[in-house]
Amino acid sequence: MKKRIIALSLVLAMSASLTFPVAAARKDEVQAEKAATESKLSAAESKADELESEKNALLGEIDSLDQSLVQTMAQIEILNGEISDKESAIEDTKQKLEDAQAEKDKQYASMKKRIQYLYENGGSNAWAQMILESGSITDMFDKAEYTEKMYQYDRDELQKMKDVVTEVTQLGEQLTQEKAELEDMKQAQEEQQSSLQTQMDQKKAEASDYETQIANVQAQAQEYKNLIEQQNAELKKIQEEEARAAEEARKAAEKAAAEKAAKEKAAKEQAAAEAKAAEEKAAAESTKAEQTSTKSEDTTDNSDNNVSEDTTDNSSNSASEDTTDNSNVSEDTSNDDASNDTTNDASNDTSDNDSNYSEDVSDDSSSTTDNSSSSTSSATGEAVVAYASQFIGNPYVYGGNSLTNGIDCSGFVQQVFAHFGYSLPRVSDAQAGAGRGISYSESRAGDIIVYSGHVAILTGDGGIVHASNSAPYPQGGIKYSSNALYRPYIAIRRIVE
Repeated sequence: MKKRIIALSLVLAMSASLTFPVAAARKDEVQAEKAATESKLSAAESKADELESEKNALLGEIDSLDQSLVQTMAQIEILNGEISDKESAIEDTKQKLEDAQAEKDKQYASMKKRIQYLYENGGSNAWAQMILESGSITDMFDKAEYTEKMYQYDRDELQKMKDVVTEVTQLGEQLTQEKAELEDMKQAQEEQQSSLQTQMDQKKAEASDYETQIANVQAQAQEYKNLIEQQNAELKKIQEEEARAAEEARKAAEKAAAEKAAKEKAAKEQAAAEAKAAEEKAAAESTKAEQTSTKSEDTTDNSDNNVSEDTTDNSSNSASEDTTDNSNVSEDTSNDDASNDTTNDASNDTSDNDSNYSEDVSDDSSSTTDNSSSSTSSATGEAVVAYASQFIGNPYVYGGNSLTNGIDCSGFVQQVFAHFGYSLPRVSDAQAGAGRGISYSESRAGDIIVYSGHVAILTGDGGIVHASNSAPYPQGGIKYSSNALYRPYIAIRRIVE
């Protein structure tokens, strides 16, 4: 019965221990798949950022073209106003030219009438008649001077009209030329406007294509995020199964140990009872032998001899029986010891398996438990936080490795702990297996907290210091955030013990 109970305990312990390699293998497989998915997600996000940057550059070109187009359209409007002014001036000039021409014709007609009057009323004898009719030389000269002035006045007025006509004509030609130049400028501006509009339409089409590409990449990135959530859920389920199996193994080991202790106690009690019974039997036999010896002394010599033989035989038989009984007790004791040895071996095997499993459960990734082997004895969690905090305000750069010129979240954690001699993986998913796993309630300054696609250093006051995103500080860059639980976390790891 005892052997069957021990065998059953061994079977339970072995079945629990066999569950661990299967779960661990699936866990490693899921973590590898998750790492590959996160790598694809990072590539998709990087591609989206690249397309967004190119789109922004293109939008900048569109803005520049739009500004140029607005300026060109403004120039065209100005030219339209100037051309309109020129056309009005040309119309005014045409009117002035018509007025001047009419005045010239009027002056010319008046002069013709005066000349015709002179010739018709005197002809070639006009001068002789004027001399004969004059009362004196002075009167004659006055009349002659007046006549001359009248002719000169007509010639001057006629010349003035000619000059006005010429001036107005030249002004009209000048305005017409200026209008033609303005129209040429307007045509050039309109051609430039058409070219700018064409370029802007092309750029807008390219920008629309970028938006389509970005939307496709973002959709792909969302698929990767959904897949990572599924993988995280599966990892959580595996961890829960591991914890449940570990608890079952622990309970089985405790039960086996309790059963072993009970068996050992029962065996000891049985051995003590058998030893006591043997002692009582030996004492009874001794008393019987003494009584027989006393009786033999009172009998005759013959009787003494016979009784002595009988007593001797009886003593021998009793001694033999006692010896036989003691031998049986020894045999039972030997059997109990053998059983105890077997139980001890089974218990030791179960304890070893449970110990090994507990060791695995305490760390999500057994392959990374030696990451802290290169640590320096002077490192403390507070020192890690103090060193990390001095870089607050420096920029975030995806894939960067400079604490001063630009770095991302996992690079920031890696570089900070490297300062203290700890070698951590480069990506956040792998860092989720570094050091020793603990709960949030056990966390302290210098522990790392791993989220989906992100990692940070706990500051011990409920906050974190981390490299956030590409937005300018304080929205992004290396910064301090007061709420470490602002989003669900995957793991909390202790690097500095």
